This record gives sequence, C-alpha cells and structure tokens, in this order.
Amino acid sequence: MIILGAIFAVALLHVAGLLQPVENGVRWALMPVAQAFAAIGSATNKNGNNGDTVQTLKQKNSELESRLSSVSVDYVELKSLQEENISLRKVANFLNDSGYDHVGARVIARTTDPQLASVLIDRGTEDGIEVGMAVIADDGVFVGKVTSVSQRVATVTMTSDQGSRVAASLGGEHQLLGLVQGEGNGVARLTLVPQGQALKANDIIVTAGTEEKIPANLAIALVNQVDGKPTDPFKTATLEPLTRVDKLDLVIVLRPAALRPH
Repeated sequence: MIILGAIFAVALLHVAGLLQPVENGVRWALMPVAQAFAAIGSATNKNGNNGDTVQTLKQKNSELESRLSSVSVDYVELKSLQEENISLRKVANFLNDSGYDHVGARVIARTTDPQLASVLIDRGTEDGIEVGMAVIADDGVFVGKVTSVSQRVATVTMTSDQGSRVAASLGGEHQLLGLVQGEGNGVARLTLVPQGQALKANDIIVTAGTEEKIPANLAIALVNQVDGKPTDPFKTATLEPLTRVDKLDLVIVLRPAALRPH
C-alpha cells in the first residue's frame, strides 16, 4: 500500500509539473549513456551495411569479369573474321582478273617438323582436286601444290618443303629460268640459274608454266640475294616469300575447267 501510494503521489506531482526540474536533471545526467548506446547501434548498423556493400561489389565485379571475357572472345572472333575477309577479297580480285577455275579450301592441319612444310585441306576428289594442282593464297601467290589426295581431303606441299621443286621463270619473261627448291625452315632457294642470266635483288620469281597443272606467271617470291662465282656454270638466289605460309587458314586450288564437278 505504501509503494502504491508513493507511485500515485509521484504521478500526481508529474502531472502537476512539480517534478520537471528533477526530470531535467536526471535526463542531463543520463545523456552520455544514451549517446554511447546510440553510437554503438549506429556502428553496428553501418558494419552490416558495409558487409552488404562488399558482397554487392563482389557480385558486380564477377559480372564485369564475365562480360569482359565475353567481349574478349567476341573481339578475337571478329578480328579473325576481318582477316579472313581481307584474304578472301584479295583472292577474289585475282581470280576475277585471271579467269581460273578454282575451289576454295580451309587448312585443317599442318606439319610441325621444321624441315617439312605441308598442310591438309578440307577438299578432295569429290571437289575435283587432283595431284599436281597449284595452290594459291592472297593476291594469287603460289604457295605449293597438291601432292596427295583422298575423297574429302588433300595434302599440299609448300614451296619451302625440302621435297618441293617448282619450275620458275622471271616475272615478265616467258622462259624457264631455274627451279625453286625448298630448304626447310620456311626457306626456299632459286637454283640452276645459268650464269649468263640477268638476275638481281627484288626481281619477282613466278611459275614457269611448264608443269601440266600449274599455270604460268603465278608469283612465288622475291629475289633476296644472288650467290655464285662468275666461273660457276650456274648461280643461285635466296628468296623472300610473299606470304606467311605458316599462318595460312584459307587457300585456293586452281583446277582445269574440264575437272569441274557436275
């Protein structure tokens, strides 16, 4: 009863406003404690938000990395298509002017032995391909000839292969000059050139046309350096290739019109 009476008395005094000075004093005394609890709550809430932010940033970073990877793949594919398109346009321009019957082929495999130089293409007898046919790239540059063929694929031996031999002539002339002979490691040499034959650096070497299935005047290489003593019956020349055969992806096989599939 005493406690209830005291509570009732305090309530009456609060309503009457007589306890206002005491309440203000207590509020002022407890203010630092209230501020401390408020700071703790704010810090806790902030840490929780930071955790959410870090998690969100990680997720966004992962998404950006995925998008960057996808863009990189698209760029590589686009670059490859652009290079392929340039190569095809060069070949198309040459073929339009030359009138050769032809069939396009893609390189699907290549040798790894540095002394050898051959590629496998995705065309064969079904496409009218025969052994001995000339193979070109870019602006009609002769890169090799078909040396074996099956129904759907064929092997092309490049001019730098140690077993390659191609009858050659000097650009602008129509007589046999010598042989372009492969030496491996991407190198070819012009051999059996008569000592009296005029030959100098930067001369264009072309096919002689003496082989049945290889047309004349297909560019092979540039003369880099002429070698041989004046007393020698023949001289030779190192050649500068006109295209990177180790980077070939697309080639064109020239074929007689009579062999065109029906």
